[in-house]
Amino acid sequence: MSKTSGDIVRAYLDAFYHGDALTARHYLADDLSFAGPNATFHSADDYLRLTAHVAAGVRAVERQRLFVDGPEAAVFYDLLVEQAVERMCVAERFQVRDGRIAHIQMIFDTAPLLPQPQPSAAMERDPVCGMTVQKASAAATRQYAGTTSFFCSHGCAAAFDAQPAVYAALVVTHHERSSLHDR
Repeated sequence: MSKTSGDIVRAYLDAFYHGDALTARHYLADDLSFAGPNATFHSADDYLRLTAHVAAGVRAVERQRLFVDGPEAAVFYDLLVEQAVERMCVAERFQVRDGRIAHIQMIFDTAPLLPQPQPSAAMERDPVCGMTVQKASAAATRQYAGTTSFFCSHGCAAAFDAQPAVYAALVVTHHERSSLHDR
């Protein structure tokens, strides 16, 4: 009995994320095409060589769903990784040809992996929506109880005007938290 595209994809993922590149390679077509958020490859060997480090940083794979439609399969899974992110939700689409994976398209949010900008003196948090606002280009500002608040929009400024004591308390709490980090 021949393996379905779902069987092939499942076996490939198990081998890849367990660091078994030799077995993973068995399931890939020589001319594999891979498209992901940060890379594109046009051969199975290049793909495996340049992604070998990935499995080392994965603690576990939690497969959520596998959908199969003839030679195509889609997998949704969570990677538990050795980074500050800890969990990454991944979606992959596979095309199987002649019993091997010919194409992989991987989708995941790369934003949590990027360096986070450090707050600067030129930035302030909008007390209504929490958005970071450049002081110089704030849509509006308000003075209340000796503190200046900066707003991303006139709508946030109007919400502040309706309940200034509530939002001013949030501004003070934010500043106290920031000064604790500076110590």
